[in-house]
Formats: sequence, C-alpha cells, structure tokens
Amino acid sequence: MSDENIFSALAKYNSARDENYLTEAFVFLLNSLLLKERTIGLEILTQLCVNNNEFSFDEDKAISISTQETTEQGTPDIKVFSPDKMIYIEVKHDSPLGYKQIERYKKALESSPATIKHVNLLTRFAVDFSEAEERPYKHVRWYEVYNWLSNARTRVQDPICVYLIDSFNSFLEVKQMSLQKVSWEYINGVPALINLVNMVEVAIQGVGIPFYSSYPRAAGWDFKGFWLEDKKFWCGIHYDNPLVITFEMIDKEKFNAKLVDTRTYEMKEGKERMWFRLPLEDKHFFSLDKDEQLEEIAKFVKTAYAEAQQMRIEKE
Repeated sequence: MSDENIFSALAKYNSARDENYLTEAFVFLLNSLLLKERTIGLEILTQLCVNNNEFSFDEDKAISISTQETTEQGTPDIKVFSPDKMIYIEVKHDSPLGYKQIERYKKALESSPATIKHVNLLTRFAVDFSEAEERPYKHVRWYEVYNWLSNARTRVQDPICVYLIDSFNSFLEVKQMSLQKVSWEYINGVPALINLVNMVEVAIQGVGIPFYSSYPRAAGWDFKGFWLEDKKFWCGIHYDNPLVITFEMIDKEKFNAKLVDTRTYEMKEGKERMWFRLPLEDKHFFSLDKDEQLEEIAKFVKTAYAEAQQMRIEKE
C-alpha cells in the first residue's frame, strides 16, 4: 500500500541478479555522495574501507568506485581506486563466499602498483573464517551501512542525496538487511491491532453487510480483514499502513467510480482494484471512547458499501 522508492521499484526488473543489483544501487549512492556531498561520501567510504584509522582518503584526490572488475582471479563486486589505493569489496546478500574467493582477490591485487591494497567483505550475516588467507581486511555487515547512512543523513544538504539515502535505506529494510528494533510498544500494539480488527468485524455485522460464506476472515503477512459477499469486497487493515481502514472493490473492472459524483470518503485506484480510505488520525479516532469508535467504523463501512453498490456496472 505504501509508495515505493526508486531502488525497490527498479529491483522488480533485476530479481534474477539480486546481488548485482544491490551492488550497483549501493555504488550509485556512494558516487552520488562523493559528487554532491563529498565530506559525507568520504566518511561513508572510510567506514566501509578503513580499519582503525590505518589510512585515509584525501579530500582533493580523485576516487573511482566501480563494479564488476574483471581479473584473472575472478570478478570482485566493487573496486575502490585512488592513485595510491586499490580496494576490492566482495558483496553478499544470502549466498556464501566462493571457493577461496578472498584469497584469490588478494592474489589479484599483487600486481597493482598501489601502496594500499586490501580485500573487504560486505555481507548480511556474520561469517566465520577458518584460515587467515580467507580473512578479509575488513568485514562489514549491511546493517552497519544502514546505520552509517542514517547517522549521516541529518548532515546532508543536497535534496537529491537525502532522497537517495532514504530510498536506499528503505530498500535495505524491504530486503531485511536492517530491521527495526522491537520496543515496548509491542506489548500494547498487537492487542490494539486485534481489537481494531475485531471492531471492524462487529461494524460489518452491525450494518448488515454479508460476509463471504466459505471463509470470511482474510489474513496474510501484510494484511488482516474480511471478505464480503462473494469476495467482491474486502475490508480491513494493511500492516504497512495500520492507521487506515480500507474498504476495497477487488475487481475494479466491475465498477465505475464516476457513477458517484461526490464520494463521502477518499478513494484510491490501483491496477486491479479501488478502495475507500478511513484515516484514523484524521478522525481523532484514538481520543474517542469505544462506542464512538465502533460508530465511526460502522458509518464508514456502511457508506463505502452503499457507494460501491452505486458504482457497480451491470453486465449480462
């Protein structure tokens, strides 16, 4: 239900090469920061590449960050290059390291004239290294990248870079590279959600809308609600937008929104369906007592259902 960011949207067309896309997106962000917010870009690059302040990237020296460097020992995902530095970074999502991959990339760096030559590793999970040759110079986890970008974001001035950081971090959340902390609100939050869904069920019953007889309750990983009639309608909550109750017309080809000139509630349209929205915060819902809350939901459900009936297109 939520709006997609640019990285998540483009990822749909790159599912077959998931790690490569993740790498390209990250390098695009790094290069954008180096170009438009160089101080921040150097800060992130240092956190990614440097251990214990052993070296630094110079503000006034050119830095090149590219992907898929071809060598006789394989193809490192990221190459960070400046006149005196050459750093390979192998990127992993869920897949394991290849056979002697770190060792081979170290060997590939031997012919480089750079004075600083390292192989780093960027992964989602921790990795155990049984041999010294397989141990990277620095092992970074994706949640660390997320945290570095989050901390730097407040100091970024360029609006495009702000957008790119927000979008990339949102993309990492979608891919579960970084998870939000479970806080004490969980104790009351889950029961409150269940109470709200129960209130929606009672409201539907109260206004006399027929449930789908075979299995009225409809729940999944990202929603919880109820099928109505012969699954022509659905009413409930989407977890990514829990402050909005929706009443949905499942097949919008069977409805014509123009048949109702003035709709009581806001309506949205997707590719296959249409839905009415009841934003709870706009109604000061949480300041109402339980009977007033039920009345507000019942009014929404009854009105949405009535207007949806008016929008129906009769077909032979």
